[in-house]
Amino acid sequence: MANQLRLSDKSEFLKFLDAISKINDQGVILDIENEKVSSLVSSLDSTLILCSEYNTKLSFEDKINVPDVKKLRHVLDTIESNNVELTINSNNLQYSGCDVKFKYHLYEEGFINRPNINLEKINGFKYDVEFELDKNLLGKIFKGSTFASETNKLYFYTEDGLLKAELTDRSRHNTDNFTISLGAADFNLNPVPISLDNVRLLSIINDKFNVKINTEYGVVIFDIQDNGIKLKYIISALTQ
Repeated sequence: MANQLRLSDKSEFLKFLDAISKINDQGVILDIENEKVSSLVSSLDSTLILCSEYNTKLSFEDKINVPDVKKLRHVLDTIESNNVELTINSNNLQYSGCDVKFKYHLYEEGFINRPNINLEKINGFKYDVEFELDKNLLGKIFKGSTFASETNKLYFYTEDGLLKAELTDRSRHNTDNFTISLGAADFNLNPVPISLDNVRLLSIINDKFNVKINTEYGVVIFDIQDNGIKLKYIISALTQ
């Protein structure tokens, strides 16, 4: 008997799919287990990885091999009801409602490769610093990038008891820079650069990100959650 994927809040599930599709929308595995739908995707250069979860009340285990996440998101958005039930068949997702009916074909098992990452190892890291970054400050960083347009590096560091974010390239001379203060810091942090393009791919589903940095391995984590969605972005630090 086919399993039923019941979405009590379709709009939240669409946010979940949006976050995934920003990183990779072609060939994604959605795992259903432990009362959640989860996914692990990476950018093309593997410098950004997203571990995402959507909480559900489902009690079964299954895998959905999605060929095109944006295509699935668009067809779900045509459904007027916010309470949706999808049938998971062997090679397709099927919906039959009063307003819309569709059948979305899936890839076979084994066709999609998962990102090669050890989440247990990353979750076991000890992080040197941890701080919050709200969407208003993130917006200011993006506005500053129109001035410091010669670089794609964003540095986090502390100076005079303040946590700062700077757009520049310290490996080059005569590069315009833009710096803003992110607030008081009770820790010391030497400059850690990450790709600004990767930061642009973060989905702002809440007002604040929780940021953690492991300087030994050069790993920066952006955590954000809202209602039943949890997003963990894992970004590899760049060279200075």
